[in-house]
Amino acid sequence: MKHQLILTLAAAAAVMPALSATPDYSVLNGLKGAALKNAVKQLALPHTEIAYGDATWEVFAHSDVRVIGGREAWFDMYSNRIVYVTNGHAALNIEHSVANSWWGGKKNAAYKDLHHLNPSDADANGRKSNNPLGVISGSPTWSNGVTTIGRPTSATGGGSSTVFEPADEYKGDFARAYFYIFTLYDDISWADTPAYMYDRSSYPTLKPWAYEMLLEWAAADPVDEREVQRNASVAEFQKNENPFISIPGLAEYVWGSKKNTPFDLQDAMTAPLPNRPDAPEFGDYYLAGVNTWTGRWWNSFDLYLTAPEGCDIYYAIGDSNSWTLSNGVVTVPAAKASGETYTIRAYSVDPTDPSRPGSTATLTLTAVEEGVTDYMHAKWTKVTSASEINADDLYVILSEKANAVMSTTTGMTSSSGYLSVAGNVEPENGEINVLPEGSAVVRLVSSGGGQYYVQVNSLALEPAGYIAPIEAKKIQLSEQGMPAQVKLGPEGNVVVNFGSTYGNLQYNSSSPRFSCYTSSQEKIGLYRCVENHDVSGVAPVVVSAESATRIFTLQGVEVGASLEQLPAGIYVVVKDGSARKVVRH
Repeated sequence: MKHQLILTLAAAAAVMPALSATPDYSVLNGLKGAALKNAVKQLALPHTEIAYGDATWEVFAHSDVRVIGGREAWFDMYSNRIVYVTNGHAALNIEHSVANSWWGGKKNAAYKDLHHLNPSDADANGRKSNNPLGVISGSPTWSNGVTTIGRPTSATGGGSSTVFEPADEYKGDFARAYFYIFTLYDDISWADTPAYMYDRSSYPTLKPWAYEMLLEWAAADPVDEREVQRNASVAEFQKNENPFISIPGLAEYVWGSKKNTPFDLQDAMTAPLPNRPDAPEFGDYYLAGVNTWTGRWWNSFDLYLTAPEGCDIYYAIGDSNSWTLSNGVVTVPAAKASGETYTIRAYSVDPTDPSRPGSTATLTLTAVEEGVTDYMHAKWTKVTSASEINADDLYVILSEKANAVMSTTTGMTSSSGYLSVAGNVEPENGEINVLPEGSAVVRLVSSGGGQYYVQVNSLALEPAGYIAPIEAKKIQLSEQGMPAQVKLGPEGNVVVNFGSTYGNLQYNSSSPRFSCYTSSQEKIGLYRCVENHDVSGVAPVVVSAESATRIFTLQGVEVGASLEQLPAGIYVVVKDGSARKVVRH
């Protein structure tokens, strides 16, 4: 479009601020319906285009980052996957909340408009596809706890058999992004099919079922501080705001109950709500995703939860919708059998605003009987020399950049057979001390001639099979497998080569998975087990310095009363007259 600038981010930073991010919204006063929508478009449409790709991620580094465990991670509204900024953005896509296939992809500025672009887990992005927004009826066909795919209710979907429903806490964000796109770009070449949510009219553009649902979502999830901050961050680079965030009541005047009422800026302005409280934390368990923990247990113990100061904690067991007010302690009963799971969900509530609870945190414990071999808490160090590649040693396989851990779970599509990702880890000084549930423990079994069969086992060393390529991009686990050459690569990575026909075991960051590729994908690293802490049945609980009376090593040496001052390891904590083993990471 002639009135837009097309620049890389670096070039945009050097441009004089000819475009104003915050226009004079008072000129909208007195307008209504179609005239109001068009006037909003004329105010917000002129902006600086940011080149799609690396420059988009540069803006995301300002607009879509949150802190998890003291580290910056990308803010993903499509999944609970944690990808730390320092690891790049492997396994994440630049996702269009309004599907770009609806207007022909790269043909116009909507493709690059950051007000509806977000970092997204690649798998969730693929599942979302170009399905319309909607409300799921019955059981979903797929869900990761944030993105849900399934059949729509009769009132939503616009005739589509499949819809995408975001998490409740993000529904307002998606609604306001849709209001923005269907206002600023109502005259682009929208496709005739699949036109589930829109028509080609300049007003109202969105179909009635669509804007009615989006208005409901916007009301249920109002503008909060985080959304205001993102709007301002994007505007800093793109030189325009999303008016439906800046003026929270604007959508009601364009499509809703006030569409026949002259616009009143003062009436439409409301203060953003504070962000919802942070979710409770489950201490030193493995953080498998945003607000998602996993761990081991066997004996009964008291689980200590922490929440933001001044907030109440409610918890529920399993899938129950019966929520109990907790004083920060939940008693976990003893396990009945190895392999059973026990799930605890909890959320925080600010007593001054009980209608807006925080996100739900989930801890899933897996029972491991005392004395049973388990490698979740073993010590693994990165293989950096050929002498560390040995038959019958135990290893875990990671992607070099994303630090994604290979799992024992296989998958198969028409074009790919693969081993999925168990989760991500953060090696410190080339060392890993805790692994995600489902991680694959790999044993190299000599086949002679300097080659190895790659045996995949569970964390309890239960064999899942040997890696066997079927063809390039397709592997499976079989009883026999195929021998591979395992050696150090020139960049310090590990090369697991199954020959020229099948290629190397690598990590596909665009569709997060491990498979054999003849083309170049993300390299893998090998971490060798050098010590198994053997903490099966040990519950890693949080004990504060105030509540812990005395702390001992397993050899009986007293080491103080504050876990925070101790190195990683296993300790005996004497608290309230009882002793308990504690894992300190």
